[in-house]
Amino acid sequence: MGQPDVIALIDTAARYAVAAPRAAGPRIAELNQIGAIAPSPHYDPAALVVDEVLSRIGQAWEHGWQPLDLVHAARRRTSASAGRWLARAVLVESERSHARRRAPQPWVDQVDALTSGREAPGDAENLLPTRGRAGEDVWLVALVAVDFLHTLPPTQRLVPPPSRWDQTRASASRSTQHASRLGGEQQAKMLSKVRSLLAKAESTEFAAEAEALTAKAQDLMTRYAIDEVLLAADAGESVDVDGVRVLIDQPYALEKATLLHVVAEANRVRAVWNEFASSATLVGLPVDIGQVDLLFTSTLVQATRAMTQADLSGAAFRRAFLHAFAVRIGERLTASSEEAVASYGSALVPVLARQEQAIADEVDRLFPHLTSGSGSRRLDARGWHAGTRAADAAVLPAGAVES
Repeated sequence: MGQPDVIALIDTAARYAVAAPRAAGPRIAELNQIGAIAPSPHYDPAALVVDEVLSRIGQAWEHGWQPLDLVHAARRRTSASAGRWLARAVLVESERSHARRRAPQPWVDQVDALTSGREAPGDAENLLPTRGRAGEDVWLVALVAVDFLHTLPPTQRLVPPPSRWDQTRASASRSTQHASRLGGEQQAKMLSKVRSLLAKAESTEFAAEAEALTAKAQDLMTRYAIDEVLLAADAGESVDVDGVRVLIDQPYALEKATLLHVVAEANRVRAVWNEFASSATLVGLPVDIGQVDLLFTSTLVQATRAMTQADLSGAAFRRAFLHAFAVRIGERLTASSEEAVASYGSALVPVLARQEQAIADEVDRLFPHLTSGSGSRRLDARGWHAGTRAADAAVLPAGAVES
C-alpha cells in the first residue's frame, strides 16, 4: 500500500472517529496493522498523523491562532480528551520550533500555562506510538484532533506569528518598552490595591460591603487609565491600541460574553465575539483592556455566587439571571465611567475622540467583515428579576477614593 492510500485510510478513519466512534475500530485496527509492517515512518499511519498535526499547528499560528485559544477551541468543538491531546501536541510543536527561545514573552507564557501541572511533553512518539502500538482510545482522540485541524478557520492575527519571531525579538532588544507612563512602581501599587479590593468584594457575603469595595476599585482603575491617556497626549504620542483574546468557558458562554461586552463598552474597549472559538477579542488601549479583564473576572465571580444562592435553578433561569445581571451591570458601570470622565472637564474630549477613532480603525482592520448580532430570545422572568437585583447589589457608581 502506497503513502497516498495510507493517507486516504487515515482520512476515512478520522471521519468515522468524529461521526461514529464505535464504528471506527476496524479502521483503527487496519491502521495499526499497516504500522506494524511499515518499512519506514513515511508509511506508518501513526507517524503520518503526528507529522500532519504538528504541521497544521504551525500553520494555525501563521493564521492568527495562539496556543491557549487553539486548545480552548478544540475542547469547545470536540471533546475534553481531544483538547488535552492537542495541548500535548502544541507542547511538542513548541519544543520543535524552540518557542521558549524565539517567541515573544506573551506566547511563552501561554506555553507555560499549558505545561503547568503536567509532565514534560516528551517527543512525538509519546503522542501516538508508532509500529502498530497505539491503543484505540489514543487513536480516536488523535483522529478527532486531525479532523478539527482540517476544518480550522483563520482568525485575527493579534501577535507576531513564528515566521516573524526572530525579527520581533531583534526589534524588542533595540528598544525598551515601559508598561506604564506613570511608572512601574505606581502601576504595581495600583494593581495590588485593585486586586485586593476585588478579592474582598468577591468573598464577602454582605452586599453593602461588596458595593463599596467594587466601587473603589472601579474608580481607582478609571482615573488611573485616564491619567495614562492624558500623559500620552501631552507627550504627543500616538494612540497605542492592542488586541487580546478572552476565552469564555461553558456553561452559559453567550451570557458570560454579554457580561464581558458591557464591561468592555463601559471602559472604552470593543469586544468582538467568536462563536467558533468561544472567545472574545478585546480591542483598546492596553491599560483599559487590563481594567476590563479585572472587572469582568470580578463581576463574573459575583454573578456566579449570587446565582447559586438564588432560590430557583435550571438552565432557563440561570441564562436569564446572567443576561439580566450583564445588562444592569453595563448600565451602572457606564454611569460610573461617565462620571469619572466628566470630572476631568472638556480637555479630555478630543483625547478620547482620538482614542475612539484609533480603536475603530483597528477593529476595521482586524474584522473587515464584522456584523452585529440580532434577534431576541425568550428569557425566564424569575431569573431576569433575580439577576437584576444581584447586579444592583454588586456595583455602585464610583465615588471618591481616598489616597
